[in-house]
Amino acid sequence: MKKLSYPLAFSGLLAGLVLFYACGNSSGVDPETVPPVPKTQVDTISIALTDIRMEERFPATVFYPESNRLAAPITGYILRSPHEIGETVSAGQLLYTLETKEHRAINADEELKKTDLAGMGILNVKAPASGVLLTLEQRQGDFVSEGSTLCTIARSDKIGFRLSVPYEFNRYVANGTGCMVELPDGTQIPARIAENLSTAVITSQTQTYLVKPMKPVALPEGLNVMIVIPTEGAKRAAVLPRAAVLANETMDEFWVMQLINDSTAVKIPVTLGLTTGESVQIQTPAFSPGDRILFEGNYGLGDTALVKIKPRKE
Repeated sequence: MKKLSYPLAFSGLLAGLVLFYACGNSSGVDPETVPPVPKTQVDTISIALTDIRMEERFPATVFYPESNRLAAPITGYILRSPHEIGETVSAGQLLYTLETKEHRAINADEELKKTDLAGMGILNVKAPASGVLLTLEQRQGDFVSEGSTLCTIARSDKIGFRLSVPYEFNRYVANGTGCMVELPDGTQIPARIAENLSTAVITSQTQTYLVKPMKPVALPEGLNVMIVIPTEGAKRAAVLPRAAVLANETMDEFWVMQLINDSTAVKIPVTLGLTTGESVQIQTPAFSPGDRILFEGNYGLGDTALVKIKPRKE
């Protein structure tokens, strides 16, 4: 009987080892085949120290406080005239050529037009000053009386922009304040606030100002433009792109995701300052130029997140 106990004991031991191994690896998964924790691909940026400025934009229209009325010096026919309203003219530029009735009659006669009389009765009218044609009452082919208005020329050196500003922004629109005139095509012209025109529009609660360009320009009267006025600014502000700053639903808490190493980003609450365009001023905390802030792949990350930095393209 003792001889039979050894195989049974060995068999029991072997079964126990198999059972123990099976329980210890009950998942049936090889540890080496477990996939790694996924990492979000991100891109980073550093704090920029730069001047930042906030601006407000207000509507304005072109107008000319001073203009020149060009009158016909004689009675006669117009042989030449400007082409269209809004045309730019220079001082001394030929605008009109007039012909008297006598000149026309003389040149209609075959004998008389060979005499010295044929050269009389033609008169040129030139622009008295540089500017823009505001009106064009008479054109080529018309018959005009002496003293009648041919056209009106707005002096380009007297051009102004009539600006309407809501009352709450009046503190930013003092006389002498620098600004920019933005034309419909995006062109910007340096200008300044010249004076308060002392006219208030009660219905829209706005105040009217005169804006003068720093250099004369020729623009059609009545053209709608925008006046860009600086309101607040900061020198050497710590600035990040808007995309780097995250916020809660009520927009009263803000934060950024900062890398603490090459694979881990953590949530850092921030206090914002001025915001303009695509830039945001970070008032607190004070980041160093070497700190890496996420601006791509940062949305939806937890307080601490595993990330993978996108390779830089050469």
